[in-house]
Order: sequence, then structure tokens, then C-alpha cells
Amino acid sequence: MTLARTALSFMTRPQALAELFLGRALALSPPSRYRRMTPGDLRGPGPLVLTDQVHDQIARTIGDMSAEQGGMLGGRRRTGTVTHFAFDGSARCSFATYTPDRATLNQLLREEWNPQDVDLLGFAHSHPTGSSRPSHGDLIYADRILAAIPAMDRLVLPIVQTIPGSGNFGLYAYVATRTTGTAQIDDVPVMVVPAEPGDPTVGDAGFDRVRDAYDLALTARARLVLVGVGGAAGFAESMARAGVGEFVLIDPDVVELPNVGTQQVYRSDVGRPKIDAVAGRILDVNPYARVVGAQVSLDALSDDMVRRLVHRPLANSATPGPVTTVLCGFTDDFWAQARVNRLALHLGVPMLAAQVYREGRGAEVSFSVPGVTRACGRCVLGPRYRAFLERGYRNTVSSHGTPLWATERLNALKAEVILAILHGTAGYGDAGHPARARYSSLLERVAARNLVVARLDPDMAETLGVTMFDKALAGADGERIVADETLWLPQDPEGPETGFEPCPDCKGTGDLTLCQGTFTDTRLSPPAVVELETAGGN
Repeated sequence: MTLARTALSFMTRPQALAELFLGRALALSPPSRYRRMTPGDLRGPGPLVLTDQVHDQIARTIGDMSAEQGGMLGGRRRTGTVTHFAFDGSARCSFATYTPDRATLNQLLREEWNPQDVDLLGFAHSHPTGSSRPSHGDLIYADRILAAIPAMDRLVLPIVQTIPGSGNFGLYAYVATRTTGTAQIDDVPVMVVPAEPGDPTVGDAGFDRVRDAYDLALTARARLVLVGVGGAAGFAESMARAGVGEFVLIDPDVVELPNVGTQQVYRSDVGRPKIDAVAGRILDVNPYARVVGAQVSLDALSDDMVRRLVHRPLANSATPGPVTTVLCGFTDDFWAQARVNRLALHLGVPMLAAQVYREGRGAEVSFSVPGVTRACGRCVLGPRYRAFLERGYRNTVSSHGTPLWATERLNALKAEVILAILHGTAGYGDAGHPARARYSSLLERVAARNLVVARLDPDMAETLGVTMFDKALAGADGERIVADETLWLPQDPEGPETGFEPCPDCKGTGDLTLCQGTFTDTRLSPPAVVELETAGGN
């Protein structure tokens, strides 16, 4: 095993205490606010991410004492960020060994950390000068902990080089993961992020007029994962204007000249990857955002790779991780949309999907929020799933004949739903912010109505055969034309109570929180043939 090349170090003891922020500044100055990633970048355990507070606590305790000393690391397993540190002052230590005080640390876990939803993530301890990698004893200890806690997918084991021992403080990061035999330990990069990022837009006049429209401290900690970014380019830009701080863009395509008429792109973008074009627009609007792009199809990413993009701090992160992530399916590929639903259930996050109907005569949004909505995306679009999976339908509808305003109308509708999800579910930011009441009320009202259809053509019953609006507006004043209205349609889980077999994705229980971690693989395999009259990617 090679030694980690990303240790944070300080040259002398006075420098270590007086210039403690030097290493942090290096860690918080990524080369770019936009980072392109490949599937290869997402393999392996990923970096050790810890807050600046934890980094300082380790430096001022373990780092300022003779080896061997140690302490316990905690945080949320979902994000993997180390946000808590407990110095193990009653451990049994010698020049060559550190043995944790298990009774005291277990009591801390039981009485303080666990009630605050703080999970055990690992241990930091110091080694004598020149020994900056885990020992055989550390490996045995990692094996025992991983075996004892099945929910733990990795154990972080940073090794500290101390100022009294070597004159320098160094933090070398290692992660232990399960293998078929003993645990495997890999050296990984170190990322230090601010514990309390706050609202980065404070003092920026560009956001002055929307401070009451959105809780900008909250949206800065939100992440949107967009699968398909062509028609959603304008949506992404609008979310940047709402202060959303993190974007993950997944799309294999490049901008083509015909896209100029149907998507919010420009001739100067032709030939560029769509993810690059959209990332540039996001950052031109919101200079505080961080964007990661992957120019691949969704199926090129494993479930574990998507998990990292959904939950873990981004490679160029400026926060300890998102407080809310929404997984968005904005592609005209049914199989990708279906996988987005299953991924959202598996990872326990909200989902939003959208489609433009043929010739832009209508549009649809479906969404699910664990703990809020009862029906998943598959329940909502059950007839479409059965057409594709049982009767071999395929979608032949393209964006031909679709006016740009149809896409813009759908993007506005998606934005309203996203803001309801972000403000209505997060336990972060200002609970008294005026946007909280507005959007929380909206989410409460539409929670059981998570299929949204907009009629953009008053004759949609004739042109597309969609009659739900005529039924909903039966008895309306015949002297007036009603158009561009939106129906929020009640949805129930598919199961015996609603006359169906239990939904294969959510099992029809009505509690989407039960679906987390229940899939061995979220991919669906296509059968083949025919056509279905919905779509145009968005």
C-alpha cells in the first residue's frame, strides 16, 4: 500500500497553532466550481471528508500530543462526512499502542450521539514518527467493527503524525471496507469542509430581490441530480437563480443545431457536451454553486456510484453534504426514467420526473417524497409501465413540432414542485422564513396528488385523446375557453386495495420510507416494440 499523498501538514509547532487554517484553505480551494467525472472516478471508497471543526480538534488534541493517542469520529453514514470528534482521554496508550476506552465511548454513542442521529464513522489515532499507515492490529480491529455493525459500509481510520514526534502535524486518510475475507484498507484523499456554510449569497445584490422568495441558506445546501439536461437547461438555470448550491448533471449527448429551436441552448453551444453548456449557465447565474457533470448514460453508473452522487460531498464540495437531494428524471428514455424512480426509493430521496407530450400539447410532472407521498413513480404511471413492460410499447415521439414555450411552461411547473419539496421537508435553515409557510403548505396540499398534468392545447381531448380536463371542468361556463390549466391528480399506491397487484417497486404499502436499501440492482431490462404517445425529453 502506498502512503496517502494528500496529508494535511504544518511545518513547525508555532506554525501549526498560529496558521491552523493553512491546510483548510488548500482543501477548500478546488481548481474549478465545475468538475467533470467518469465512472472510474466514482469507484472505490471515496475521500475522507471532515469538517474544519473536527480537523482543528484532532490537530489540537492528538496532533499536539506524543503518539499514541486517539479519538472517535462520528457523523451521518448517509453523507459519510465526519462532523463529530470525541478525544479518547481515558484510553490505554503506550509508545506503540492505542487501545480505545470502549466503555466510555459506547456510553457516549448511546447517550449523546445516537439520540442526535450521529453514527460511528471511525477512529483517528496517532502513530510514532515515520509510521503513517494502519498497522496489522488496526486491520484486525477494523474487521471486528465492520462485522459487528452490518449497516456500516466503511470505517474511516486516519493516521496522525504528531508535532511532538516529528515537528509536523499530518493527517493521512485510510478507509476500511468489507471484502470476502478480511477488511480491505485503501488510502484516500482528505477533504476539509466548513461545518456551518451558511448563506453564501449574503451581500450579493444579485439575490437581493428573492431573499423572501426562497430560504437561500436552505437552497444553498440542496442538491439536484439531473438525469437528462437538454430540455431541462432552463430549469437548471432557474434553480441556480433560487440559490440551489449543488448540481449533478448526467447526460451523454452533445448540443446539436436542431436543439436551438426546442431547448434553451445557443448556436455557440453546438458540438459541446450538454453537461458543459448547462454547467456554464448555472455558474454564470450562481457563482456559489458547485457542479459535477458525467457525460454518460445513467446505466453506465452503478447503484453505488449514484449513491455517491446523491449523498456524499461532491468532489469540489463547499459543504459537509446536502441537507436535501432530489433525483430528477428529465429524459425521454422510459428505462432511464424507470430507474430514476427505483434509485430514489432505494436511496431514500425525493424523485421528480417530467415529460412533454407530443407537439407540446401537454406536459406532465410526477414526483414522490418518502414520508410524504404514498404512491411511488411506478404507481403513478402504472398504465405506462404496463404498456412498456407487458405489451412491448416503445416511445417514438420526438420534440418535432414542439414550441419552446411548452418546455418553458413545464420547467416552471417543475420548479414549483422542487421548491415545495426543498422547503417542505428540510429541517435546516430558518423555520420562520416566509418561503417555508408558502411551500410547506403547497406540499401538504399536493402530497396525495403527485401526478401533475398541464393542458397546453385547449383541444387536447381531440389531438391527444386526453379527456381528464373536460371531465374536471364539466359544467364550466361554455362562453369562455379554458387553456393552460393544471390538474393535480390524486394518486394511490397500486395494490389489492386499488385493484392491482402490489407495485413491484414500492410494494404498494403506502410508506415509501420502507423501500430504502431494498433493491439489489435498480436497472430494468427492456422487452421490445410498438409505440406510446407521450414524451419528448425534458
